[in-house]
Amino acid sequence: MASTNTLPDLNGIFLLIADQDSSNLRNLKRYLTELGAIVHLAGTMTNAQMIIANKLVHAVLADTEFDQRDGFEIYQHYKAAVPSGLFYFMSNHPPTDPESEDSSIKVEGFYSKPVKIEQFAKSLRKKIQVDTSSISKLDPLTELLRPYLIFRSPVMRRGLMILPKVAASSHSVLVTGETGTGKEMVARAIHGLSPFANGPFVAVNCGAIPESLIEGELFGHEKGSFTGAQAQHRGKFELARDGTLFLDEIGEMPLALQARLLRVLEERQFYRVGGEKPIKTNLRIVAATQVALEKSVEDGLFREDLYYRLNVLRIHLPALRERIEDIPLLAWYFLERAFAELNRNKPYPSLSSNLIQILVEQDWRGNARELKNLMTRLAVLLPNRVHQIVPDHLAMYFPEKMMSAHDFRTEPETYFQNIVGDENIIEVSSYPPEDGTFIPTGTLLKDAEEMLIKAALRYTGGNRTKAAKMLGIGIRTIRRKINETE
Repeated sequence: MASTNTLPDLNGIFLLIADQDSSNLRNLKRYLTELGAIVHLAGTMTNAQMIIANKLVHAVLADTEFDQRDGFEIYQHYKAAVPSGLFYFMSNHPPTDPESEDSSIKVEGFYSKPVKIEQFAKSLRKKIQVDTSSISKLDPLTELLRPYLIFRSPVMRRGLMILPKVAASSHSVLVTGETGTGKEMVARAIHGLSPFANGPFVAVNCGAIPESLIEGELFGHEKGSFTGAQAQHRGKFELARDGTLFLDEIGEMPLALQARLLRVLEERQFYRVGGEKPIKTNLRIVAATQVALEKSVEDGLFREDLYYRLNVLRIHLPALRERIEDIPLLAWYFLERAFAELNRNKPYPSLSSNLIQILVEQDWRGNARELKNLMTRLAVLLPNRVHQIVPDHLAMYFPEKMMSAHDFRTEPETYFQNIVGDENIIEVSSYPPEDGTFIPTGTLLKDAEEMLIKAALRYTGGNRTKAAKMLGIGIRTIRRKINETE
């Protein structure tokens, strides 16, 4: 294989390699991952079809004789799902004249095994234009929304394409999406790009305020209107005058209050609790929900007339697992911001391609918020003078994140096993069979000691005496070392 410093950077490129030869798969994944590519492996046709159906794949490299079937079957599946995707074949006996093959098959190249990585990587880099160098290189839409949202994925771009036009109007907007997808950031973007931008942005979580208090929080109350009302109180509607009122988790609003909200939207005025004088309002309503309001309407939990009043314009945010191209970008953005908040000196540690691949393969049920929290905690706990963040740093502090991820170390040892009762061979994720701690080359002795002590304490369940015995040091020494790191 050619020296890696002569090879192109494959960061941001997602590949599928399909072959029954586990050794070939392991080697290709190792080399291509070192160049920054995100690599999916398939040992059977079923696995390949599942990956094509559920993962982002820019290009496929498949054996012409795969899974005791014709490798062209994968070509048909892939092109049906991704017509613009790239397809390459590899074989122990590639055709001498690819042009003489079936004219309906249009592939980017045939490679002899073992595949020449330099030739393959250069073809990928030339044909796949993925901007991964900087978040500052953005198209007009992402540049416009950059103060509020960071993204580059096509699915996110499609979802937000209407946002500038939505913001320019004065109509109500309903933002939907799972928790942590950035609904409030979308609301702030709508406010910032709207005619109401010079007014205040006021946010209220309808699910976080007790039902007995939410009416007063929204509309305010007069002095003496109820026991404990010792002074006049201005509600969110009043505070948001000439601006934007963001009603988060609108589906949690009590039915009785929904009726009053509907009247305010229709009449553009409201009364404080205990008040007799109407207060005119001029503001923009942006509501958000993670529940299906249509289902809530069917179940009698949400007023149908209010739903239609709020759902004039709608923006849906996809889950993070549906826009995995954004994960490396967001991970670095959150990490960089966390380092800055910690006043850590630049240059900041980089994220290894192996770690990025692990992040890409997570479910992220908490979406971008969960990723942000993970990067923040990682930045806080990372030993000083680490220059590159590798999978073992994640495994050290957040082993739960490694349970469903591949064990990509300096020398990846991907292995395969047969599923009991199934002839399919699948790629298996695991820790190494032996307990151990990986210390990256170049780690300072002080930081290595800290990593070993923490690993020993984890192994012993926090028992310092057992940890000291395991490390061959005295209990006083381990106590002193722990105090030095705290």
